Amino acid sequence: MLDIDDSMDVDLDVTVYTVQKPVVASKSAYDPQKNAHLKGRRRFTADLDDIKAECKDGLMFHGLRVKIRPGDDEGSVEAFIENQAAKHILAVNLLISDTSEYPSSHSCFGYSPDPDISARLQDVVENIASQSSRPLRETLEKLLSSVAKAISMSKQKARAHESETEEEEEEEEDYTYHDFDDFDTTDATVHMDVVMTRLKQEFIEIVGTAYRPGLIRLGGDDFVLSVSLPVIELADSVPPRALMAWDRRLLSRSEHLILLISGFRSVYPALESDGTYTLAASRLSSSLSFKVGLCRRYKPGKEYVEEVARKHGLIIQDAEDEARLAAEKAAAQAQLFVEWPEDEEFDPAQMEVVPEGEEEEGEGEERFERFSLSSSLEGLMDHSFLKVLQLRRKFDLGWAGAEVLHSEVEKCQMKDDDVFSMQRKNILNADKEESKLGRTTILPHDPLSGLAKDTPINLPLAAFCYLIRRLSLVTRYCLVCHNKLQTDFEALKPYVCDSKLCSYQYYSLNHGPSLEYEIIHNPQTVDLLVSLAYDAATEHAMKEPLPIGMGLRVPHPGPAPNVQPQYRHHMAWNGQPVPVQEEPIHVPKGPAVPGDDGLVEFDDLDIGQMRLAISKLIDSLPPIDEMKKYLERRVKAGKSKPKLKEMDPKVLPAAWAILRWCVASCTAHIEEITSPDELVKGVDPVWRQFRLSVGAPDAEAKFKNSVAEAQKIDNNAKKYPVLYAFHGSPVKNWHSIVRHGLWFKDVANGRAYGNGVYLAKDSSISMGSYSTPAGATWRKSSISPSHLAALVEVVNLPSQFVSSNPYFVVQNTHWLMCRYLLVKGAVPLDPVEEKPKVVTKSSKKKKSKDETTVPLVQLDPAHPTQASHKPIGIPDPAHHVEVLLDARRQEYTHVEPDSEDLSIFEFEPTKKPLKQSQSQPVIEDDDEDYRVPAPSASKAKAKAPVKPKDDWKHNEQWVTSAVENLMPPPVDATPSATMAVQRELKSMLKEQDNANSFKELGWYMPPDLIGDNLFQWIIEMHSFDPDIPIAKDMKANKLNSIIFEVRFPPDFPIAPPFFRILTPRFLPFIQGGGGHITGGGSICMDLLTSSGWLPSYSVPAVIMQIKLAISNLEPRPARLARDWQRSYSIGEALEGYKRAAATHGWQLPKGIDHLVR
Repeated sequence: MLDIDDSMDVDLDVTVYTVQKPVVASKSAYDPQKNAHLKGRRRFTADLDDIKAECKDGLMFHGLRVKIRPGDDEGSVEAFIENQAAKHILAVNLLISDTSEYPSSHSCFGYSPDPDISARLQDVVENIASQSSRPLRETLEKLLSSVAKAISMSKQKARAHESETEEEEEEEEDYTYHDFDDFDTTDATVHMDVVMTRLKQEFIEIVGTAYRPGLIRLGGDDFVLSVSLPVIELADSVPPRALMAWDRRLLSRSEHLILLISGFRSVYPALESDGTYTLAASRLSSSLSFKVGLCRRYKPGKEYVEEVARKHGLIIQDAEDEARLAAEKAAAQAQLFVEWPEDEEFDPAQMEVVPEGEEEEGEGEERFERFSLSSSLEGLMDHSFLKVLQLRRKFDLGWAGAEVLHSEVEKCQMKDDDVFSMQRKNILNADKEESKLGRTTILPHDPLSGLAKDTPINLPLAAFCYLIRRLSLVTRYCLVCHNKLQTDFEALKPYVCDSKLCSYQYYSLNHGPSLEYEIIHNPQTVDLLVSLAYDAATEHAMKEPLPIGMGLRVPHPGPAPNVQPQYRHHMAWNGQPVPVQEEPIHVPKGPAVPGDDGLVEFDDLDIGQMRLAISKLIDSLPPIDEMKKYLERRVKAGKSKPKLKEMDPKVLPAAWAILRWCVASCTAHIEEITSPDELVKGVDPVWRQFRLSVGAPDAEAKFKNSVAEAQKIDNNAKKYPVLYAFHGSPVKNWHSIVRHGLWFKDVANGRAYGNGVYLAKDSSISMGSYSTPAGATWRKSSISPSHLAALVEVVNLPSQFVSSNPYFVVQNTHWLMCRYLLVKGAVPLDPVEEKPKVVTKSSKKKKSKDETTVPLVQLDPAHPTQASHKPIGIPDPAHHVEVLLDARRQEYTHVEPDSEDLSIFEFEPTKKPLKQSQSQPVIEDDDEDYRVPAPSASKAKAKAPVKPKDDWKHNEQWVTSAVENLMPPPVDATPSATMAVQRELKSMLKEQDNANSFKELGWYMPPDLIGDNLFQWIIEMHSFDPDIPIAKDMKANKLNSIIFEVRFPPDFPIAPPFFRILTPRFLPFIQGGGGHITGGGSICMDLLTSSGWLPSYSVPAVIMQIKLAISNLEPRPARLARDWQRSYSIGEALEGYKRAAATHGWQLPKGIDHLVR
């Protein structure tokens, strides 16, 4: 061992610093299990508080005392080490990379702020980053042990008292990432055999469960696993009408439901048999992430998977940036006309964004698309799946029981053993209830049932089965907290529980359905909901709940008029009798006081002012049809999709929030009927018809039970189970009706036939007398609803109605179920054509017949349902569904596995002799963890990828000319940074060598320019989308690539690398340029500053983000400058970098000036 530097001046009693058992001077013994039931930030905070308390009593390890305090950043701790004489030894700042992964999957980095530190202590500090994840107290104990050893060895010249046991322990702790790279060829072959054999076994099990596995390689050793199921097969277990209500994309064309699993960090398998991370996965900070979406093929393409798996992106400009950019653009345009050379013609096309609509976004079969439940399901999988899996394995539970246990552990913040002991009966009952549910509901296969505790887990199969199970039961659980809803029957559409926090997240954090998607694909329904809200607010009929708690800031609406409530009886389908009660009154906190922006808090208004504010905000919105056109604008690749809030800067954010509230708060599923086959026959065409599925959780169950009970006691009900009748109500009431149901609590017109819900057998009564016209209509509505009525399904027991002639008067509200909503207003265009769909042979035959051949519901002739004294016909709802499913089945085509997946299915272990003794067999231990090797498509020797003939080619002369005047590389380096840069370099070169095409890769790192100093790289960026302006400029000037210099700081990966363009020169932003490039050639991205950088980011991923930024056409496209041949200097690159950081408020990395100068 090397001696400690002579410069180290520490007076210590040598005997104090010999390695010994910890001496902790605290009032109570340390309990390592005290906070074991906590995870993430809570565990970190609890551990930090405990250590702070111990430090007050004098916390000592190995003769050294340590004091700590929280750092300025989250996850940072400042530790001060001193001897027993209270003399300072060392100060160390510790940084936990991600406290949400603490204490088992995080990374810990350290540096010392001390100006003069010995080489040996510097080694101790730098070695912190290479150690495995452990709780904070153990990290401090290990740190002080290493410091004590370093000091003791310096004073005693590494005396022999250090035992052999301690050396072995040190070797184990000094594990680094290079351990995986030290295998010889024979070892690597054995390890590849183990991994590929494991993958093959798991893939076969997945196929045996009727699912499709897949492997997608992302470059280097990184990979993503996929599991999929055709949605048409999912319709066998989930009612098709439910799938269409959740998201019409599920059955609008042939799709696969896809689960992507990433975050393996090149290690597989990543889990032990108990569901916890393996040692190798923990040391490499593996953190599994799940993505749920749709794809036309059984697995998405690599480029789409890379986009989904990316954890960081471009900076999104806020409203102030928008205004600033607009002003700068106007100033730049004015200056351009003044400064443009007189001998050249000004070309405004060089400055403007290419008009939209020229190129439509691709819709390839390999595209991965999210749908309305993606966010909720991904939140469930990321937050709960692994924890539920571990609880299943530990306590031998089913999915339901483990979920109950997990929920209670999270709620009580107690140890799982204690919670299980207290809640054992409830937990086991949950499994029994789900077992009973499986008799009537088709649930997916459970791969963990009966699995021995020491048997490895098939992770992708277990994850996908859990996903399918929760999707099948999605309406029984809250979309936000994922806890089970306490209801008798789930709603048709999934919703949230009664928690105010869940409601807030549902509305404010976009956990509900996509507003943009609803506007594009269901615009008439959105128009109707907004119109109903406007009329209710304007006529002062809107009651609580109101959009309170959403943080809305609105213009003060002025004093509200004193309006007396106007009553009219109406009906309910929420299944619950509602007692007479006064109108709920919102009590404001105090008088609303405008702020500096002239706006007030919506929650501070009284209920009358709230109604006025809502109507005024809705009135400021553009028409729904214009929103639809705006959202459907075609965009080029690399350009973000249009966002509603960017449509009109004059519209307040509160108005867009109210629009979302109007749509998301409607728990019913409303869909306009456009197909003539699905229309109710005999209804006047001036009435638009909407299919209305009730959103109340228990109404459907109570109605079905009532029908079943009626059939037991009435022979006529056995043949005609239900009746149909009409009900009308003023327009102003319907905003409340579609949210809360209808009830008959207020009396205005009298009840001559008794108390109850009044239904008319003929539409003329409900559509005329009771469906009074709207007092106010949203002027921008295309529907402009003036009258509304409902066609209601009723249990056929008229003998038990309050009255059955001349009207049905039904007191039992759970005997009623609204099925159709009829809306009179603006006359729709005639005829209404159905959207194009696949035409089957059976449908062609039906087209030749009269439309009345569509099967109709059998109505009771004793109580005919009429429209203007003429009988009506109601199409059988099952007919449309069967046609839809038949079309999807004909569209579906089975695709054979691609070459990557086929190589796994066909893999055979290598029979090459081993270096080890032939008498010692190789045991393929399922608990072992290895990096996933590249698969072999055949038994033949693997060959290098064959590059296509038209692939991009490196121009050595072009790059050499650019780096001739390059400044010297950085001189500062540390062992931990060197190790990290080496790891990144190896990953870069491996990904480059394995790429099928340089053109597809998009960047190139010239191997001949990799010098002795690893902290300076040269990278070429090339092969941009040929249709974007920068690609056209490069082609016109015969430029092969954009050349970058990358400089790494001495504290990498804690601090970000510095990227700058060497050549060519780009048009500055002030002159109309764009592409997120500063005037000095550096990149304007937050992830390259201390504000946005994370140590987990990889250089290849950052390069792809930079390429996307340059390709981005917003706010302006990147263009080459007229003097593009002039290289950037390092000084102007640094100034541009600082200027961009100051503009956006980003924090500069420490030592940036020293790094680049």
